[in-house]
Amino acid sequence: MTADQISYSARLRDLAAKRGAAEAVRFLARDGSERSVSWAELDGLVESLAHALSAHRVGQGEVVGFALGNVVEHLALALAIWRLGATTLVLDPAITLQAAASLKSRSGARLIVGQHDDIGDISLQRLIEQGQVGDAALLPDLIPCPGKIVMSGGSTGLPKLMCDSRPFMRVPGRSWGNIAPALGFRADQVQLVCGAMSHNAPFTWAQNGLFEGNTLVLMEKFDADRALRAIDEYGVGFVMLVPTMMVRMLDTDTQKPAAMSSLHMLYHTGAPCPAWLKQAWIDRVGPDRVSEMYGSGENTGQTVIGGAEWLQRRGTVGQGFETDIRIYSPEGRLLPTGTPGEIFMRPDDPQGRSDYTGPDAPTPRRDADGYQSIGDFGWLDADGYLYLAGRCDDVINSGGVKLHPEAIEASLLRHPQLTDVAVFGVDDREWGQRVTAAVVPRDGTSLAETELVAFARQHLSPEEIPKEWRFVEALPRDGFGKLRRKALTVL
Repeated sequence: MTADQISYSARLRDLAAKRGAAEAVRFLARDGSERSVSWAELDGLVESLAHALSAHRVGQGEVVGFALGNVVEHLALALAIWRLGATTLVLDPAITLQAAASLKSRSGARLIVGQHDDIGDISLQRLIEQGQVGDAALLPDLIPCPGKIVMSGGSTGLPKLMCDSRPFMRVPGRSWGNIAPALGFRADQVQLVCGAMSHNAPFTWAQNGLFEGNTLVLMEKFDADRALRAIDEYGVGFVMLVPTMMVRMLDTDTQKPAAMSSLHMLYHTGAPCPAWLKQAWIDRVGPDRVSEMYGSGENTGQTVIGGAEWLQRRGTVGQGFETDIRIYSPEGRLLPTGTPGEIFMRPDDPQGRSDYTGPDAPTPRRDADGYQSIGDFGWLDADGYLYLAGRCDDVINSGGVKLHPEAIEASLLRHPQLTDVAVFGVDDREWGQRVTAAVVPRDGTSLAETELVAFARQHLSPEEIPKEWRFVEALPRDGFGKLRRKALTVL
C-alpha cells in the first residue's frame, strides 16, 4: 500500500465534492428513456445504500452478493459495499433462487440483494427504502480486502470463485497499472458501458471509469443501433466490446453509418475475434483506434496489442504484457515455437493473481516455475506473439482429427445472412463426434442448408465442414456475449 492509493468509495466522495452537479452517469433505459445522475447524486445514493447495508450487519470483511441488471444502482451498490470495507460478489440478474443460495453458501456471503423479491434476501427497492437516513452522520470509507470475489464463466460446469486478497485500492490515473493506458483507456473521458455488469470485465471497466472521473453512458440492454447513436450523441471516447457486439454494430453501421469521430479507442476482449471482423473494424475506424487484450479472471497474465501491430501479424492477440508465456503438450512437455499446446502464463507480479476461494476451491494448475493454465489452447511465434486456438475442453474429435470450434465459427460467421454461429461436437457412432453447427439467420432471410454447405466448402477443410446444421432463433449466450457451450447440445 502506498500513500497515493485510495479506495474506490473514497475516490467517488472526492470527485462528488469537486464536481457536484456535473453528470457522472447517463443511463439509457431499455424502454428508450434516459436518466442523468450527477456525481453528488451518485455519492448520495452510495451513502444511503451503505447505511442500509450496515443495518443488516454488513461490515468490513463481509461478502455481499447482488443480482442486478445494468442500472445506476448496480454501480452505487458496489461502491456502498466497498465503503463499508466489504467484498462484492456480482451475480447474473437471471440467476435462479437455488443457484443464488448455492453461491451464498460457497462464498460465505452475509446478504444477497436481488432485482426483485424472488431472488436473494432482500430486493433492491426494499434496500433503497431502508437507506433513507436523513441527517445521519457520514460513514467512514473503509478498505475492502478483498474487494471482489470474481466467478469464472462456468460455461462447462460450476463456476469457480476467485479473489485478489490484497487491499482494494488504486492510484488515480493508474486504476489498472500500465495495462489500461496500453489499451487506450484515459481519464476524464466519456465511456460507453454496454456489456452486462454482472460479468467481471464490464463491471471492472465501469468502476475504473468512475474512479478515473469518466462520464459513463450506461446501457441497460445492448442494442447495436442505439450504441452507435450514443457514441455520436454523447461524444464517447472509449468503448469495450466483445466480438458478438462488433458483428452487430458493423452490420448496423453498414446500413446506417455513424460518424464515430469522438471514438479514440474500440477495445475488444472476452472471446477470440475472427480476423475478418477485426480487419473490418480497422478498416472502418483506423488501426490506431482498435486495441485488444487476452487475459482471465484469475489474472494469470495478459497480452495486449493495437491495430497497427496486429496488421503485421494477423490473428495474434499480442505478446505477453508484463507476462511470460509457455506452451505445454498434454504430457507436460515444453513445446517449441509454432507448435500448438496448452497456454501457461506467469505475470511479472505473481501477487496480483487471484486465488481460488471457497470450500470447493480447486488447486491452480501451475508448473514448477509458477506458470499457470486456465485451459486455453494456442501457440507462440518466433517473436513471442500468442495465437489462440480455443479452449482445450472444447476440442471436437471427429474421425480422429482434433478440431477447434472457434476457428470454424469464425469462418462461418462471414456468411452475410448469418448473425450468430456456434459449433460443437455431438456423439456419433461413425465419427466419434460429428461436427454440428447451430446458426442464427438474419431476420427476414430464407437460408437453405445447401447454401451453407456450399459456403463451408469454400472456407473450411473437409474435416471442418459441419455434418449437421441446426437453424435456431438465438444461441445461449450470457450477458457478456460468451457462449454457454454446455447448453448447445440441447438446441
